[in-house]
Amino acid sequence: MAPDATSIEPSVDHSPGDRVRTATTTTTKTRRDTALDGLRGLAVLMVFLYHYGGGIQSSKPAIRLIGYITQASWLGIVVFFALSGFLITGSLWDTVGQRHRLRNFYVRRALRILPLYALALTAVAVTARLAGATLAQLKPLTIFVFFLQDFPHLSTLALNNHSPLPLYHFWTLAVEEQFYFIWPLILLIAHSRRHALRLSLWCFGVSECFILAIYTLPAFQGARTHHLYDYFLLTQSGALALGCAVSLAMGNRASLTGRRPGSHRIVRKYARPAFFTGLGLYLYTCYVAGSLLLTDPLQFWLGLPAISVAAAAAIPLVLRSGLPRTLFSFSPLGWLGRISYGFYVFHILLQPLYDHLGARLSHATTGNDYHIVRLIIAFVITSFVSWLSFHLYEMPILSLKRFFPLNPSLPWGEPISSAHQAKHRRFQTSS
Repeated sequence: MAPDATSIEPSVDHSPGDRVRTATTTTTKTRRDTALDGLRGLAVLMVFLYHYGGGIQSSKPAIRLIGYITQASWLGIVVFFALSGFLITGSLWDTVGQRHRLRNFYVRRALRILPLYALALTAVAVTARLAGATLAQLKPLTIFVFFLQDFPHLSTLALNNHSPLPLYHFWTLAVEEQFYFIWPLILLIAHSRRHALRLSLWCFGVSECFILAIYTLPAFQGARTHHLYDYFLLTQSGALALGCAVSLAMGNRASLTGRRPGSHRIVRKYARPAFFTGLGLYLYTCYVAGSLLLTDPLQFWLGLPAISVAAAAAIPLVLRSGLPRTLFSFSPLGWLGRISYGFYVFHILLQPLYDHLGARLSHATTGNDYHIVRLIIAFVITSFVSWLSFHLYEMPILSLKRFFPLNPSLPWGEPISSAHQAKHRRFQTSS
């Protein structure tokens, strides 16, 4: 976040009218799907629990189960990737023919990602200098500047920046930014939605072929031993590509007739079986490997694509009416989803502070008491800092998006009860 969103769009712009395919653009009121916000909120919460709750261990079954859940919470990154692919593809395809579409897309992505990203890199550079690092020792930060920290042989070098503030979670931003750059260019050759859908599935296939080669062929045994390709774009892009495929298959609401495409009904029909099949295959690979983490080649070439299918299938399940949509429209989850980018950045960037406070308050540096105290401290401070960042720093910059409009249609989210929507609006207003 991985996870991105990973970075993930803080808002989804929608057009209430017919599909825009003229040379001019109009600015529409920003609308949001509360359940997608909630899914994003759950994803960042999972990543947080993975980083701060993974050390919980006990002989007591209930606590041991909590430890297993936090260990598997890295899956939040996969959810982030799938949701990112879904949202950006909706923005891109539904605005085909709109003037300056690619320029506006890239500028809007830059306004969303770069300001907070640059602030984090500046903080790392300043703290490194205060810690005694020379300018020459700050050169590894240039790898982050060009979003190359997920590349083999560069990832380890990138982290050697002599700063007390860690950036090891920023590999997800590199994956997303590289995909954001490549995917719109691939869509340029698509002459229809069906063709674009096939291209997204081809991207998933390329990722799977790459993983099969890296994690099965003897020639790459050394790369597997040193985990050189674990965080590389082609290893991690399966969920992004499947999110794109779901967006294209579901279509949009801006057609002249308002009729849903036939592929939408197929996605709707098979989303639940796909979700449980993907989850089941992932758990099977974990059982064989004896770990919920990606540690075995089988988990990479079978488990990771399978859980990517489950993550992509979760999106139409959340958009259709029913219990999942109601649960993910829970207001606190939506609030967390809105500030998820800052939450993701700060929850690791400020980790040394949380480690120190956790040790001071628990009078320990290991054990369940330490992990629980540190988790609570980290969640409270990260939430507050992220809320401040979103309203005082990110939103004034994001307001510049009005000069670079993209007006995609609203995805096929089905109605939520009016009482729940009113409660959500009251929560958003109070926050």
